[in-house]
Amino acid sequence: MNKSKARKCGLIFTFSTILLYFILLGLLGEEGFLHARSIRRDLEHLRQRQEALVLQVDSLEQQNTLMSSQDALKDAAFRFGYQAEGEQVFYFTDDGDGEYGHQEEDTISKMESQTFSGFSKPWIALLSLAFSAIFTIVWAVGTQRRDRHR
Repeated sequence: MNKSKARKCGLIFTFSTILLYFILLGLLGEEGFLHARSIRRDLEHLRQRQEALVLQVDSLEQQNTLMSSQDALKDAAFRFGYQAEGEQVFYFTDDGDGEYGHQEEDTISKMESQTFSGFSKPWIALLSLAFSAIFTIVWAVGTQRRDRHR
């Protein structure tokens, strides 16, 4: 291989490495396109979940206001078979010691584990070096074969 061809191989390797690094950084990087798309998908999922929870809270608030009267409690207990005529109905409230909210935390932690966080810069540099080396070798072999057939 002559000096001119070796210099071309070096330039091709250098420029392709730099070009591939920035392309891969924009696509697969920690702030790249795929990471942003994954975050947008998760954000949309959280918005839908929030809307469902807001509707559920509104419904529960309405039920709470309806059920706060003694007559409504007695009617509900009688309807579900928990009260016979003459029995007394006791109503217990939750003081915040319940297990509410853990399901939401589990959903969020699952979603965070599914979010594509992107590759770090050293990994992208390594990938670009590997692909550039392959590209340069293929180019050098291709030009050698072309020169032999001339």
